[in-house]
Amino acid sequence: MASPFVIALRGALALLAAAPAEPGEAGVARKIIRDIEQSLARFEGNEANEADLISIVCHDLKDPLASIVMGAGFLRKTISADDGAARRVVDAIARSTDRMSQVIGDFHDLAKLEAGRIRLDLRPWDVNAILHAAVPTFEARARERGVRLELDVPRSPLIALSDRARLLQVVSKLVGNAIKFSNAEGRVMIRAAEKGGAAVIAVTDAGRGIPSDRLSSIFDHAANARRTPRDGPGLGLAIAQGLLELQGAKIEVESRLEHGSVFSFALPLSAAGTKPGADDAP
Repeated sequence: MASPFVIALRGALALLAAAPAEPGEAGVARKIIRDIEQSLARFEGNEANEADLISIVCHDLKDPLASIVMGAGFLRKTISADDGAARRVVDAIARSTDRMSQVIGDFHDLAKLEAGRIRLDLRPWDVNAILHAAVPTFEARARERGVRLELDVPRSPLIALSDRARLLQVVSKLVGNAIKFSNAEGRVMIRAAEKGGAAVIAVTDAGRGIPSDRLSSIFDHAANARRTPRDGPGLGLAIAQGLLELQGAKIEVESRLEHGSVFSFALPLSAAGTKPGADDAP
């Protein structure tokens, strides 16, 4: 019998296959789905553990995905600037490969989390500096959605113990979902503040909110794999929660339908006098 993780993977593939897409994106999606299914079939009934299976699947996808990226880049250089239809197809392929790269990375990270194979490098970091440097990476996505992105942090350093790369990954997942589910002309606010001996980071949106009957399952990767790409948060919240749990933290969520959601978590402040890491830039 297939494990819950593999069932979730197959469910996500089924949703990807059924999702509406432009012709270029649909073609890329079909190839990626076919490659994943072939990799899974190789290990049907095999005793390899899930983390190994997912790692191999992700590795098998790197070459075909890289070929698609290279091909799209070549086409973009050779297509005439006046050929709008062809450029739209190439742009659709590029968007699709970006999305699939993210999906592949998410599956790989989730498999490593569940296998206990992620190790954190906890150090004192200035949370404010990290957020200031990270915000520009979200601005293009926010502009595409017509969403205003704002940052509210203290002027003085807020030094907390964390793994910088994984903190950025958690924030990226939360901000990405906030932008995704925000209404046009909406606002996403990223806040950081000291509270109760901790650095509290919160991401707030004014989007459609989360139904009360789904709040208990939004961090469940298997449940989210059964929802449509536009209806659920995907694997991002499960990964963010897993990374924070390694640090003894937990994501809290407050949400009201048609009023938006607030996702927040707290990291322990560094001991007084401890200097932040040498490089606060992501």
